[in-house]
Amino acid sequence: MKTQLLSVATLLCAFSTFNVFAESIGDALEKCRNTDDSLKRLICYDKVAKSLNQFDGVDAQVNQLSEYKMAKTNAGNSRQQAPSKRPDLPAKPAKPAKPANEFGLEHKRDLASEASEITVTISSFDKNSRDKHTITFSDGSIWRQTDDTYLKLQEGQVVSIERGLFGAFFLSVEGLNKRMKVKRVK
Repeated sequence: MKTQLLSVATLLCAFSTFNVFAESIGDALEKCRNTDDSLKRLICYDKVAKSLNQFDGVDAQVNQLSEYKMAKTNAGNSRQQAPSKRPDLPAKPAKPAKPANEFGLEHKRDLASEASEITVTISSFDKNSRDKHTITFSDGSIWRQTDDTYLKLQEGQVVSIERGLFGAFFLSVEGLNKRMKVKRVK
């Protein structure tokens, strides 16, 4: 018990001296971030938070944070009144404009309001050396077969692509009780 207590006390002393020599709060936080052990990292962050007044530049950062909170509060109360000074915060990247047809590219957006099935016409299709189809549809999307299911496909044929579980998509032909697993290429 005494050895455990002694080792914990040694660690606490080591980390308290570790942060004393930091020139700015950013340096101290960087040193904490580089610590591998999660418990030691948490202790380091706690030490930095408790001794904020010893670091250079803390007042400017705290003022910047309070200005940001004030600007956010003012913007929430009245949308017409612009805050007098906005702090320099990293800009959020703008969302790219959505192309007209993104069915099958859901890893890049929210699926709550998306269609679960589309009906398209086959413009052209090709088979590779492994007897897998690469199908181009009239809307310009290109899909590739990912399983070994055989379906007789023709140009100009109307097919349905429906969403399955875990991001899977299935191509089916009306009147047939089979469906082919596909993946969107473009």
